Amino acid sequence: MARRSNLGIAKQIGRDINKKLAQAVQESAVEIANGLAEAGPAWTGTFSSAWDVVPAGEQGKPPRGRGRVYRYDRRNFPVSRFQRSLERGNNRFEIVNTAPHAAIALDQEEDIFAPPADQPYPVGDVVKFGTGRPRGEHLRYEISDVADNPDEEVTSQITAEKDWFPNYSKGGALNRDLKKGVDRAFVRKGGGLP
Repeated sequence: MARRSNLGIAKQIGRDINKKLAQAVQESAVEIANGLAEAGPAWTGTFSSAWDVVPAGEQGKPPRGRGRVYRYDRRNFPVSRFQRSLERGNNRFEIVNTAPHAAIALDQEEDIFAPPADQPYPVGDVVKFGTGRPRGEHLRYEISDVADNPDEEVTSQITAEKDWFPNYSKGGALNRDLKKGVDRAFVRKGGGLP
């Protein structure tokens, strides 16, 4: 009889641990998605709204909108998704961006750039102004420097520096956002395990 009771207690402890871990993943997902949305390019807002944190192997949700730099909260990352994944033994999660132009915004692919007719000005802060872009396909951040052509009209701009993604992911910001999320989960509602 005691053995059966101990098994029940062990299972409950396992569920409680998974619940708290799922909350830590959820809180970290919010912090990381907001960090990426703030660090990355934001012309229409579509790219900033397309971040998702999913159990390994699952698809992310489509972009949530445009017209502003998106702000994430817990509703974007249901804790139940992470809890189910942990209960199935899948403890790996991936950060994905589902925008159609994600590879371009991540500076992995070249393109020809022109502001969309319905969005001539960016929703994000401009980090560099230029007097033109190279002809043909080029990377997002490749614009001429205003200082090199002070008499020419400003015709191009970027909303994220070159290497913004490696700087975020390897420069300490990712780890800070992850830690902030984990700390928040273990402080939320009295902290510790339920």
